[in-house]
Amino acid sequence: MTNPSLLIVRDLHVSVEGKAILKGVNLTVNAGEVHALMGPNGSGKSTLSFCLMGHPKYHVTSGQILYLGQDMAALPPNERAAAGIFLAFQYPTAIPGVTIANFLRAALRGVRGQDVPVKEFRQIVKANLNALGIAESFMSRYVND
Repeated sequence: MTNPSLLIVRDLHVSVEGKAILKGVNLTVNAGEVHALMGPNGSGKSTLSFCLMGHPKYHVTSGQILYLGQDMAALPPNERAAAGIFLAFQYPTAIPGVTIANFLRAALRGVRGQDVPVKEFRQIVKANLNALGIAESFMSRYVND
C-alpha cells in the first residue's frame, strides 16, 4: 500500500521582481517521508520554500502546488499555515522570556480567533506531548533556546 501524497508540486515556475527563478520544478512528498532540499547558493531552494509558504515577493507564473489535494497557489500565507504548511529556519532566532507553552497558546489563540482557557490548553498539550513521547518539562523551555 502506498502512502498518500501530502504535497505535490507540478511544473512550478516562479519569478521574483520579474526574473524567472524556478523553471519547471516537480516534487512529491508522501506521508511519512522526509525530504531535504540541497544545492548550491542561488539554485532556488529558498525560492521554492518561500513560494510554498506564499511569500508575496514570489509569484507563481505557472504550475501547481497541491497540499492534501487542495491547490494552495492562490491562498494567502495565513491560510496555508492554518492548513498545516510552515517554514522553519535552519538557524532560528531565540526568543528570551517566551516559553514554548506561551508561544503555542498564542498560536492556538491566533488560529481559533479567541483565547484558549488554560485548563483546555493544558489538556490539549498533555495529550499531544504524550502521543509524541515528549516530556512535559519541554513546555517550560524558551523558544529556540
